[in-house]
Amino acid sequence: MKRLARAVFRNGIALGLVLMCTAVALADGTRAGLTLSAQERANLTSAPWQQHMEAQAQAAFNALPAMQPVAAGREKTYYLYAEVAPWLVAPGVVQQAWTYDGTVPGPTIHVRQGDRVRVILVNRLPEPTTIHWHGLEVDPDMDGVPGFSQDAVAPGQSYVYEFTANSPGTYIYHTHFDDLNQLDRGLYGAVVVEPKVPEHFDRDYLMLLSSWRILSDSENYFSINGKSYPLTKAFVVHSGQRVRIREINISGTEFHTMHLHGHRFQVIAVDGQPVAPANRQVMVTLTIGPGETRDIAFVANAKPGTWMFHCHVLDHMMNGAVGPGGLITAVQYDNAPQRLASLSSQDAMAMPLGGKSGEGAAPRGGPPMAPLAVYILGAIAGLTIFFGLPFAALRNLSGKTIAFLNAIAIGILFFLLFDILRQASDPLENALHDVALGAPRGQFFGLLAIYLAGLGIGLCSLIFFSRSFVTKATHGAAGPLGLATMIAGGIGLHNFSEGLAIGQSAATGAIQLALLLIIGFGLHNMTEGFGIAAPLAAAGGAGMRTIVRLGFIGGGPTFLGTVVGYHFVSPVLSVLFLTLAAGAIIYVISEMTKAGSRIGFPELATFGVFLGFVAGLGTDLVLSAAGA
Repeated sequence: MKRLARAVFRNGIALGLVLMCTAVALADGTRAGLTLSAQERANLTSAPWQQHMEAQAQAAFNALPAMQPVAAGREKTYYLYAEVAPWLVAPGVVQQAWTYDGTVPGPTIHVRQGDRVRVILVNRLPEPTTIHWHGLEVDPDMDGVPGFSQDAVAPGQSYVYEFTANSPGTYIYHTHFDDLNQLDRGLYGAVVVEPKVPEHFDRDYLMLLSSWRILSDSENYFSINGKSYPLTKAFVVHSGQRVRIREINISGTEFHTMHLHGHRFQVIAVDGQPVAPANRQVMVTLTIGPGETRDIAFVANAKPGTWMFHCHVLDHMMNGAVGPGGLITAVQYDNAPQRLASLSSQDAMAMPLGGKSGEGAAPRGGPPMAPLAVYILGAIAGLTIFFGLPFAALRNLSGKTIAFLNAIAIGILFFLLFDILRQASDPLENALHDVALGAPRGQFFGLLAIYLAGLGIGLCSLIFFSRSFVTKATHGAAGPLGLATMIAGGIGLHNFSEGLAIGQSAATGAIQLALLLIIGFGLHNMTEGFGIAAPLAAAGGAGMRTIVRLGFIGGGPTFLGTVVGYHFVSPVLSVLFLTLAAGAIIYVISEMTKAGSRIGFPELATFGVFLGFVAGLGTDLVLSAAGA
């Protein structure tokens, strides 16, 4: 009995020790089938050690496209701190990148065939992550696929990856968690495994092609070794040298066609595997898909100079909507003038009208229209409102006709209100979408404040105007002239925004669009003119002086907006005038509905509202066909 008790006691102690060790492992956040040494565990929580690793990574990045030499020893240990850090992608474009040790790409893991590689991942990101060893021979629990080979490494935890680098070649390491998000933020790097008997090259370079989503749903910035042109570095060569460039495409969704000027190269390795000399094709342009690697080799036998090396997918040579940028670099002979930077001042590219969604593409079609022509066309667009105003001169109309005209005007105003609020919401929704893509919240909240303020001021100002200046009829409703004046004012605010669109199109060289907008807005203004005229026709008609005055109130702002839009335009200005117009029209619809209820004929009025809405929709479709 005593012997049994002692055995239970000993086993209990052993079990307790196991549980304590497990608790320590969980406490330091490390999950793997491998253990950390006491020194490695201390390094995980040491700020000076992390700073030391980040300094090493920065030094390695500064050496790119050349790689650091292979370190001595057969066992290599790397610390990769996955962390958020600011990263300059292109001039003036700083991203809060997701990095390994603070750089994009992360440190190149450069080892020899047969080396034992140990990588300690420390997750300092706001969400889980893993590392996948793309193309390397590893054990299943080292493959970095959450759910298949491991649990994702949560924030604050670490994970030890270990493998033997058996296959020489060019490979990749990258995140395999929330790939579409994390990959284009910077979580990737190169793995280069040197063979036991390496092939001789005078220069051995790395070209890691990657993409960014900068305020965009699609990849719209492209980088070589973490930088977009003109921040890219040249591949420096000397005449007669044999050069290898290890190309890696780690873009999430884009193929690249890398074209080298002045030289012919051979593909000597595909996805890390060598190509037999008899099968090596002579090329000048190489297509490389996402996740693929190609090693190319050439002799620097061209006339010394700066020879362009770039992606031939043209929007990959742009930074967002303008260029040159993106995947542009050069093979630079060291005994020739360096001209890589000169391209940025001598060439120009811009996304054409209707460019990629989400890229902030500006309309561009050629030289701007002459100012005098713009002003004349803007005036014509505004004056078309007079085509609908003659209805205001109609006299001696029956009650049914008056009810019908009033209802048509209400229908037009209903559609106009819908259209205005839709247009005013577009910049607001775009700003909110940009926030989701990482933009500061200030622009969204500023536009939201303008939106609400414009709506409130537009509504309340007409109430004040009506009480103070508009003659009242009986029953407390605004009189016909007052209603017509308020309608003209609301439509004028809307037409100012339409003029902004005409002016901006003319200023950016989109002449065809500007002309189509003028035609479309002209048709739209005719229906608006009828909306102004209806209350006056219902009251027995108006004189020519009144009609002209109301025409200038409603149509004149089209010309003013064209002038302003030609020289300056902003989402804030557009949202302000649109919401002012919306607030005014809400009040006018209320007043006209009161007048309609007194006239009667509800069935006829309902049909009139429908007909007015259809008329507004029809003219708006002309604008949509014009691309507005």
